[in-house]
Amino acid sequence: MKKIYSIAEIVKFNILTDDNIKRVILATKWKELFKDLSELSEIVNFRENIIYLKTYDSTLKHYIFINKKVIIEKILESLEIKFEIEDIKFYTK
Repeated sequence: MKKIYSIAEIVKFNILTDDNIKRVILATKWKELFKDLSELSEIVNFRENIIYLKTYDSTLKHYIFINKKVIIEKILESLEIKFEIEDIKFYTK
């Protein structure tokens, strides 16, 4: 007999298994929680529990690097569906 899944279970499973969906959620949270930081930076990727940020401001980069544990904690507290975030790194191309 097949198990019946609720829509909420399906959505939660998709969020927990798809890094692209997590990236979109994190980008939205970034703009909500850190409005001043988001003017000069953006989340460009989320892979293997690491947020990749793009910024052109070296002062902001330093600030985020020094405060990344606090920033990660604040993001984690705001998530409705919890998933792991291990680090913030800066995207360089």
